[in-house]
Amino acid sequence: MTSSHRLAVLAVAALMLTGCAAATADPGAAPAPTTATSPEASHTMPDGSVMPGSEHGEHGAHGSADASGGPSEAAAMVCGGQVETAIASQLRLDDLEPPATAWDAPDFTCTYDVDGAPLVLSVHDATDPAVGEAHFAELQGSLPGAEEIEGMLGLGLPSFSTGDGVVAFLRDGKTLLVDATGLPEQLADGTMTQSEVAYAVASSVLVCWVEHD
Repeated sequence: MTSSHRLAVLAVAALMLTGCAAATADPGAAPAPTTATSPEASHTMPDGSVMPGSEHGEHGAHGSADASGGPSEAAAMVCGGQVETAIASQLRLDDLEPPATAWDAPDFTCTYDVDGAPLVLSVHDATDPAVGEAHFAELQGSLPGAEEIEGMLGLGLPSFSTGDGVVAFLRDGKTLLVDATGLPEQLADGTMTQSEVAYAVASSVLVCWVEHD
């Protein structure tokens, strides 16, 4: 199977695995309690705001940052919830520890610990599409080997891959960057490379973003 065919299979798998339908909640119901060690645990951001780990969070409109200064709902989706479930499934892991988060506006970063190695997802959370497009172009130009993902594998979006574990997509002015270069060269019981993992994970996030438009 060629590399392009493998990536196409991964993209289809992401569509099937992620299933990021938002949970329906009673607006008047009290939130369920969580613990610091539970996958449903909340994450305290550097600005003091709290992001739920099991859901995608209520960080304002899908395309804009929270009025309190936190990341947008779209950016927060990379950390926990169905994206975390998809990553565990793609890498054939029983579970994942709650990821570490960082918010340095406009950049939101979520780092998953994969058997002691980092899988880093970040979103440049631009609210102005033109600013986001400029950032994406600058980022692509700054990374050695970054080449456009061609054809259907680009999912109809500006995108690039370095070929060694870094994949990026631009949607609605927001740059999603998945960096799997810190992971072992062979993953998912030897069936996936770093680059394939980065592409599969990015596809899972994009499924969430599309489903929450």
